[in-house]
Amino acid sequence: MLQKLQETPLLSSLPLELIREVSLFCKVKRFIKKEVLFYENDEIETIYYILKGSIKFYKVDRFDNEIFLYKLSKNSLIFDLSKLCDEFILQCFANAEFTEDSEVLAIDAKKFKALMKADQKLMQRVMKESFLMVQQMQCIISRDIVFDGTAKVAHMIDNDLDDFNKLKKHEIAYMLHMQPETLSRILKKLARNNIIKIVNSQVVVQNEKELKDIYD
Repeated sequence: MLQKLQETPLLSSLPLELIREVSLFCKVKRFIKKEVLFYENDEIETIYYILKGSIKFYKVDRFDNEIFLYKLSKNSLIFDLSKLCDEFILQCFANAEFTEDSEVLAIDAKKFKALMKADQKLMQRVMKESFLMVQQMQCIISRDIVFDGTAKVAHMIDNDLDDFNKLKKHEIAYMLHMQPETLSRILKKLARNNIIKIVNSQVVVQNEKELKDIYD
């Protein structure tokens, strides 16, 4: 466990004594694809850090339709900073489901909070992670509210091409809140304009500047 924590970006820059202390109240858990980590409004006493894999967050509307919010991949912290600062119990704001087989570090929230208050370096590291999370949320809000369909697709291709090519088209459409037919039309249009080309079902960027211009 100590070696694994030393290799984890969240803790790797911290003193060995501090990492050893964290190792006393955390463990590694493994989850399979489609397994649920928690449901909205669950109360948990654990902070999670993704070591391998990825997880999606979503809500369900009154018609039982899934509304995709965002996705986190490896080396991401799953927690609500405001709850961590004020309470020991963390209340979940959305459902969380793994999108592939994953490995997660489960940390006791109460003990981690006490240690974070006592050590400035750990506090700074957690704050940095929280700012990255806020930036990601801002990006998602801008994409979903401001961008049209073409801009959403262009943004994902430009910023997350590996995921775009790894996912099935209906999964991408779900994440971008559009119909699969709409996604196909947009991809064909980008290909006709020589901005991308599709080789063996994989997207290859041909004109990065024009791709950025679509959403910038």
